[in-house]
Amino acid sequence: MIDFIKFKITDEALIEKVWNNDNLLVYEGKSEKRFKDEIKELVIKSYKNLYFTKYQNRLEIKGSIHCYFNDEPHNANDFYISDCIDTIIEIKTIFNLDLNKCYLINLEYGINIKPNIPVPELILNLIYHEKRPFNRPRKFDYKIAGNEAYKHVKAYDKSVQFPNLCNNTFRFEVKTKQAKFINNLGIYTLQNLTEKTHYETIINSLLKEWDNVLLFDKSKKLDSKYYNPQFWEECLMAKNRNKFNNQKKSYYMKLGNDNLHTNIKKTMERKIKYLKSVQIPTTINLETAQYGINFNDAVNN
Repeated sequence: MIDFIKFKITDEALIEKVWNNDNLLVYEGKSEKRFKDEIKELVIKSYKNLYFTKYQNRLEIKGSIHCYFNDEPHNANDFYISDCIDTIIEIKTIFNLDLNKCYLINLEYGINIKPNIPVPELILNLIYHEKRPFNRPRKFDYKIAGNEAYKHVKAYDKSVQFPNLCNNTFRFEVKTKQAKFINNLGIYTLQNLTEKTHYETIINSLLKEWDNVLLFDKSKKLDSKYYNPQFWEECLMAKNRNKFNNQKKSYYMKLGNDNLHTNIKKTMERKIKYLKSVQIPTTINLETAQYGINFNDAVNN
C-alpha cells in the first residue's frame, strides 16, 4: 500500500556511515538550492531507485519502496503489507540503519482496484475531496485535489501509466506534503512502518479520505442539480458554511446504499483484506533484522 517515502537522518555518525558507503552509493551529480539569500550546491547519490541528498545538518533519502521491491521502474502490481515491511528491513540491513533515527518527511499510500465501470468514467465523475475540487493537471486520466494543502489526494488510471502490466486499474492515493500529517497518524519513523498496528492506521486514513470524496453516480435518476458542478460551487460559496456538507449528505442518502461511491469503498475493503492476508511480521529484532510471524492474526485480519 505504501509507495513513495522520504525520510531524513540527523544523527551525524549515522549520516557519515551511510553517506561514505562508496561500495553501495553511486554519484548522480549536483543540484542547486536556495537557502535564504544564498544558493548552495547539493550532492546527490543513489542506490537502485533511492536518492540520497546531503544537506548541512541532515541526510535525506527518498524513492518508491514499491519500485525498489520490484527492482524495476514500475509499481503496477500488488504490494502486500508484508512486502513493504520486508523491503524496509532490507534497506535497514544493507545500510545498517537505526530505523528509530530515520524520521519520515513525506509518505504516499494508496490502493489499486478494478472497478465495475471503466476507470476513465470513474475519474471523470470525481468532483470534490472534502471541499477542494478535483483538478486534471495532466493529459491522461488523472485527477488531484488539495495540491496547496499539507496533503493531497490523487486518483488515476494505472493502466494508462502501465498498459502492459494492468488493465482497467484505478489508483486512489494519499500523498502527505508535511511531516505533521504523518505524525498525526502516530507515525514518525521508519521503525513505525515495520509495525503492523500502524498499517491499520494507514488503512483507516485511506478509507476516510475516500469517504470525503464527492462522486457523481449518474446511473441514478436524481434531481439534475446534484450532477451540476455549479450547484456544488454555489453550496461552497453560501453564507451557511455547512450547506456543502449537508447537501452532500442528502445526495448520498438519495442515492441509497447501492451506489457507485459505496461499491468502490467495498471493493477497496476487499482488496485491503487481500493485501493483509499474506503473513505479516509482528515481532522484529532490529539487531538481526529477523522477525516472527503470527499466521492466524494475519489471516483473520
